[in-house]
Amino acid sequence: MTTAEKRRAEILKQLKNTGDSISGTKLAEQYDVSRQIIVRDISILKADGHPIVSTSRGYVHRPAERPGKPFKRTIACQHNFEHMAEELQIILDNGAMIDNVSIDHPVYGEMTGELMIATNEDLTMFLTRMHKEKSRMLANLTDNIHLHRISADTKKILDNAVRDLIEHGYIIQD
Repeated sequence: MTTAEKRRAEILKQLKNTGDSISGTKLAEQYDVSRQIIVRDISILKADGHPIVSTSRGYVHRPAERPGKPFKRTIACQHNFEHMAEELQIILDNGAMIDNVSIDHPVYGEMTGELMIATNEDLTMFLTRMHKEKSRMLANLTDNIHLHRISADTKKILDNAVRDLIEHGYIIQD
């Protein structure tokens, strides 16, 4: 077994044994390799059929079940970058979780980013990383139109989150 194969086996074991995400930077430091090597390792593990998901907080080993809370809803939104934090905060303030964001790209088709933002701390980490990386919203590729899958412990929580998003003009309506 090569050094790279051993590292990938250890990364896979670590991802399977932790209930939380592990950042690529942390893995790179742990194995004394570049972040790009970790990206390559994760890609190889995914190609080998391992259910690894890249989230805004790092890599997660996730079997086939859908993540998040039991009640789920997909919502269509549109806003610019300056309103992203407020939109996500409204969802959290209602007790819901932001599972992902997706767009329907005219060339690539559906593109999804796993967010898994469940707490204000998660949101702060996400926004800090967006700022640090000088990143843009995935929705920039589609005139700021995007979908979020949100989840909650009750249907009522989802209803309240959607109501508040409508009041603030974030939900696309006919």
